[in-house]
Amino acid sequence: MAELLSRTGPWSPWIAVARSVLALSMAGSLAVTPPAVLFARLSGTGGADQCGGTAAWSLFCSLPPGESPWAVVLAVAVLVWVASGVLPAVSAIPFAFVAYSVTTAGTLVDGGDQVVLVAAVLFIPYSLCDWRLFAWRPPGEEAGVIRATVARAAILTLKVQISIVYLVACIGKLATEAWTEGSALYYWTRIPAFGTPNWLEGLVYATTGNPAISVILTWGTLVLEFALGVSLLLPLRFRLNVLLPARFFLHGAILFVMGIASFSIAMFGAVLLLLVPADSSWSLLAHRWYSSAPVRRESKEEVPHVVP
Repeated sequence: MAELLSRTGPWSPWIAVARSVLALSMAGSLAVTPPAVLFARLSGTGGADQCGGTAAWSLFCSLPPGESPWAVVLAVAVLVWVASGVLPAVSAIPFAFVAYSVTTAGTLVDGGDQVVLVAAVLFIPYSLCDWRLFAWRPPGEEAGVIRATVARAAILTLKVQISIVYLVACIGKLATEAWTEGSALYYWTRIPAFGTPNWLEGLVYATTGNPAISVILTWGTLVLEFALGVSLLLPLRFRLNVLLPARFFLHGAILFVMGIASFSIAMFGAVLLLLVPADSSWSLLAHRWYSSAPVRRESKEEVPHVVP
């Protein structure tokens, strides 16, 4: 209980990086995707039907992108503001509102956008407790028991949510024969919608066309997702030295091979939130390969840490 009531808030700059990456992933989608595509009307439905229910509250139903570009401009501006780290307590609710607007009114929404929405909502209590001018700077004073406890609880909830996403992703794949037999990546790299770009076809087709390598890569993906699903129970050094670079490599491969940019970028941010401790200093990742223990932010007094 004494640990939970620590007066030092979990204001790691790596949380700010993760939050910025999540915001930029959605901003990039809005900036480069034509509104007619991102907010296309579903076949057989009208604009009123698509904006029915709670979706009517969204930014893109109040200001339809097909009629005015201001909704997209405003949304991108908010997301860039969030990514800048300026006044995180003030930008928290606008961030969640924009993410909600995109995922409810958009028809070209992927898993990355949904992850951004969940993270933005769970970031609200954390950010409202962060009274700094810039999220990149260390706090000038102790947060106080209430603010620190709420912020730590919010980050821990966010970490658990992301771990569940990976665990469900792994378990769900086990119900598909292509994954259990080890041929899933062979087929995924050859699907026209997510296919390999021409300049990578030779390397990717030769690699996934080898049965042994295909099985290793397919099952390696499952093992990695399961490890991320239970990562909060694993040693911190293993999380930083093995899981973090491995997952960055995998999402980088998804980005270049399958071209799913917004999803990959969003998951970069999610992985940082999941694996990096919430009270880490900038130097944590720089020391991960050669220090016996991760370097954390120095404080005037030794305070136990409870956030993984």
